[in-house]
Amino acid sequence: MYKNFSKVYDIMMEYADYDGWKNIIEEKIERYGDSPKTILDLGCGTGEVLLRLLPDYEMTGVDLSKEMVEIANRKIDSASFYVQDMRELKLDKKHDVVISLFDTVNHLISLEGLKKTFSSVWENLSEDGLYIFDVVTRELMEEMFPGGNFIDDRGDIMIIWEHEEDIEEGIDYVDTTFFVKQKNGMFKKITEEYVKKIFTVDEIINTAKEVGFQVVEVEENSELAGERIFFTLKK
Repeated sequence: MYKNFSKVYDIMMEYADYDGWKNIIEEKIERYGDSPKTILDLGCGTGEVLLRLLPDYEMTGVDLSKEMVEIANRKIDSASFYVQDMRELKLDKKHDVVISLFDTVNHLISLEGLKKTFSSVWENLSEDGLYIFDVVTRELMEEMFPGGNFIDDRGDIMIIWEHEEDIEEGIDYVDTTFFVKQKNGMFKKITEEYVKKIFTVDEIINTAKEVGFQVVEVEENSELAGERIFFTLKK
């Protein structure tokens, strides 16, 4: 899963405002948390947000991609990492806060998968713990892919995104081609494909309540990485 994506992820995300993401998490923890000590980064990728939170919290990272986890583990030797499916977490301890950032939740392609993930988080969350995550909106997808494709040419790397939408199911299929400049001046081609589902706010709220969560905040944000919605759930 995302084996090829791991090779170019940090290059693609070099302009990401990781400190801004960290600040949002810390603001929500301060607002709704109860002096948490442990954070689980669910869908941790290559560990950049986890790295920034690490000085203040005991951190655990989980990702479905073994390659992503290997990269994160090389960066950070003072955190615990696991390769697991977020719908079926089996960890040896509960955490005070769970986070899923960069629209990780949108990679669940059904309401059933969403409910399984919420249930899984519930089981791995301390009493009164928080689950903080973001999702992208249909408006963002339409803005990114007005003609079906999107090209990002940065000189040393060119990214071509090809997009198709299943309107009836609310599912987006994205084929990504990376051309990465090598030391010899030649470009290496790397391909990856992924699927996203755009959940409605009501679908997320209703599913969270079914599991038992209290929805304490739903907040729109267009400053970090396009239009997205942050949810804060409390056990």
